[in-house]
This record gives sequence, C-alpha cells and structure tokens, in this order.
Amino acid sequence: MTALPAAVKAPRFRTAITIACAAAILSSCAMLPGFREGQRNYATSVTWNDTSWCVPWRLKRVLGRVSRQYGPVTVHSTHRWPMENKLKGGKPKSYHLRCRAVDFSVSTYDGDITGYLKSQGEVGGFSRYPQGFYHIDTGPRRTW
Repeated sequence: MTALPAAVKAPRFRTAITIACAAAILSSCAMLPGFREGQRNYATSVTWNDTSWCVPWRLKRVLGRVSRQYGPVTVHSTHRWPMENKLKGGKPKSYHLRCRAVDFSVSTYDGDITGYLKSQGEVGGFSRYPQGFYHIDTGPRRTW
C-alpha cells in the first residue's frame, strides 16, 4: 500500500475537496429539467396495467417526465390485438396495434398536461379523452 502525500492528509485539503464536490453536484442538479424554483418535482411513479416490454423507450421517457412533473402515472393501454382494438373503438390503423401508443392517466391533475405533451419532441400524436385519459404515440405530429 502506498502512503498518501502529506497534502492529501491535511484536513483543510479534504474540506476543500468536499466543498468543491458538493458545489459541483448541486450546480448540476440545478440544470436538470424541472429543477426550477416553484416547480413541482414528484418522484417518478409509472404503474403499468398493460404490457410495457414493447413500448418504445422514447414514450417511456415521456411518461417518466410526466410523472415527475404532474404526479403518479397509470398506464391503461399499450398493445392491442385487432379484436380488442375494435371493441375499444380504436381506429383500424391505430398505433396501439403496433405497440407504439400509450393511453394513461395522471392521479393528480395540476396544469396543462396536453400542452406539456405537445412540447415533448418524442411525441407524435397526443390527445386528452373526455374520461380524463391521455394518449401519446410515435406517429406523425397530430391531435384529434
């Protein structure tokens, strides 16, 4: 084992390193999305009531950001089989048939979630249904 240089053993040197490290960590936190004064930041909570393995990562990241911004997210629909899609009133060329769409709800509504979804570059189609559910998919940019 090699001995540490005298400068490293000095308490003043270790204190300066500790302060520098803490400052670097805190300043990097301030650059994180959503880390602004007065903005809510929830712990990420996404509950999947449907399959998640086939959902594209870009939609999963959006769900995580929605959860951090607005509270716990519950995913209700991802992949649908053709008959299931028909029974649920889905379009014949629905992105749910290819597992490229997600229907979800947010337990604590606070703000303009549709506007937030519109600002997310990974989202193609987005909508809010009258029942309170939201839809996002990876198709071209559109709403209905």
